[in-house]
Amino acid sequence: MAPLILDAERLYLHRFWQDEQTVYHGIAARLLPVEDIDQERLLEGLGRLYPDHKPLQPDWQKVASALAVTRRFAVISGGPGTGKTTTVVKVLTLLLEQNPGLRLQLAAPTGKAAARMVESIRAARTTLTLPPHLAALLPDQASTLHRLLGYQGGARGYRHDRFNPLLVDCLVIDEASMIDLGLMRALLDATPAHARIILLGDRDQLASVDAGNVLGDITGHGQELHYSPAMASQLAQLTGIEQSQLPTATTAPAIADAVALLRTSHRFAANSGIGRLARLVNAGDAESALSLLRAEATVEGPLPTTELIWLQPSANERSPLDRNALEWALERYGEYLRCPDVSSALSAFAQTRILCAMHDGPLGDREINRLLAERLRMRGLLPRASSIADEEFHGKPVMITVNDYELELFNGDIGLLWKDEQGRLDACFPLLDGQVRRIPARSLPEHVTAWALTVHKSQGSEFDQVMLVLPDDVHSPLLLRELLYTGITRARSRLLLHAAADVFAVACRTPVQRSSGLAAHLGWQSRD
Repeated sequence: MAPLILDAERLYLHRFWQDEQTVYHGIAARLLPVEDIDQERLLEGLGRLYPDHKPLQPDWQKVASALAVTRRFAVISGGPGTGKTTTVVKVLTLLLEQNPGLRLQLAAPTGKAAARMVESIRAARTTLTLPPHLAALLPDQASTLHRLLGYQGGARGYRHDRFNPLLVDCLVIDEASMIDLGLMRALLDATPAHARIILLGDRDQLASVDAGNVLGDITGHGQELHYSPAMASQLAQLTGIEQSQLPTATTAPAIADAVALLRTSHRFAANSGIGRLARLVNAGDAESALSLLRAEATVEGPLPTTELIWLQPSANERSPLDRNALEWALERYGEYLRCPDVSSALSAFAQTRILCAMHDGPLGDREINRLLAERLRMRGLLPRASSIADEEFHGKPVMITVNDYELELFNGDIGLLWKDEQGRLDACFPLLDGQVRRIPARSLPEHVTAWALTVHKSQGSEFDQVMLVLPDDVHSPLLLRELLYTGITRARSRLLLHAAADVFAVACRTPVQRSSGLAAHLGWQSRD
């Protein structure tokens, strides 16, 4: 076996070339439309689930639902608040109407993302008022991808593969932007040929930490999406939308007919500062984004209560964090530390987060976590430090960094260390039903302090208030458009941006560059 593969102008390690080929062939084999669809039942279901037809404005969620039901492989991509979860609940309902015996499986790359997926689907299911017999058939649990595939560690790989496929008819995967090339290969390898695969995610978010940008490759890296005339005609018939309103091109690659983009955000209003900033960053328009910040977010004196706040670090500050930024963090985190019980403390803590681009350095999450612990102790909100470097104490927020299947704690789970009535220190984690799960602190798997997280670790999460901290070095390789966009869109109602103007501009103008042949194999033309 050759260790290196030269494929056109790309040089691969053999393993990555093989992964890419397997992913390409696995997707291409699923691009043919499903033929055994009851069109009348589908039309009736779409009309019932999407009753408010507006002929002058396409309902992109309805388009996505029609597309996903009629394809064996589908991607539903959209930014925060565009309704990906609501759409997929309707897709699953339509599929169950076609076949009540369909074996459905929900999965996500991390335990945190899987839990949020279940939470979102439960919420969407109650608001849709589905018939009881259909609501009962919808899946109520989600798995991590590694657990689903039966990860065995090291060279042993996964228990499920092409020789021992998953027992599933439809696999729905959330936060697909986090899936790397090797994991996608394993998924396609282990999913039987007849089964549907539906990917959910935001194609503009950060790509996986490991090799590949699979969701970006599948969706054309932000290119304008056009459907083939045949696909546009089918979608028009199913949705009642005029075919002329659907973007169409005779040269569209086959993969385009498997991609649905949700374009309308229900979280950010048209005049939302966070929403406008996210759109400008996503477009790489640094000048307009900076103009927006200067006009609406510049701070002089005490912090206002506005949606957007721009904190520009000063070289005269003794702390790496701006004075206002540090005071904001201490006030916000002081709220949960003053709570009388852990349930209310968990709820209060979940509203706020500091997000950093990196781990190390004066503006990395490790240093900011250390600084906050020091200042919170000075205010009497945390117990005094012990001599143990890796100390555990009442009120400390923790994030799990490895999967522990025995304890059912997963990479990305966040909780609080909190003393019970007897003074025992427990790690407390919120459950979906509002209850609190307590585990002795000494039993915790590997974890880190979690007042501040990296943007990568925040994917799949949302917070009412976010402070996004960028590096102070314009040459940092972490200044990337996708990182900036992902950090901004974690905020629901308030964003504090801690960044110098030149650093922000560099991040806005610098998209992720990953050399891959998957997009070209799938028919997307290079934008270079």
